[in-house]
Amino acid sequence: MKEYTNSSAVFSDTIQVLEEGDPGHADNVNVTTEQLLDNDLSLKNAICKSKKIEMLAAGQTSVVFNFDGGTIGENSRISLEASVPDVSYENITVDGDNVTVEFEAQERDVYVKAVVSDAVV
Repeated sequence: MKEYTNSSAVFSDTIQVLEEGDPGHADNVNVTTEQLLDNDLSLKNAICKSKKIEMLAAGQTSVVFNFDGGTIGENSRISLEASVPDVSYENITVDGDNVTVEFEAQERDVYVKAVVSDAVV
């Protein structure tokens, strides 16, 4: 067997299923499996392509997230979440696959999670 993957999966509203009389050839049998996997990959990317957690040490005012090359695209969405309530960022800068987030200085360490996902159109 060979491995199947698709780095540019597109969600499909319909799935082809085999019918009586269809030849039992791999080209026919694999169509449904590939469509289902593409749907899963498409949904996964819409939820989370990649995530990173960094610590904003007490007194620091910024944190940098270094994502793998090609993670952040023109249609990407970046979500932030802090381990402490009521912490909000003041500025966010994206340079290629590096994301810098600026905060007011905190009195204690704060963990910040950045999630990159595909923008929902």
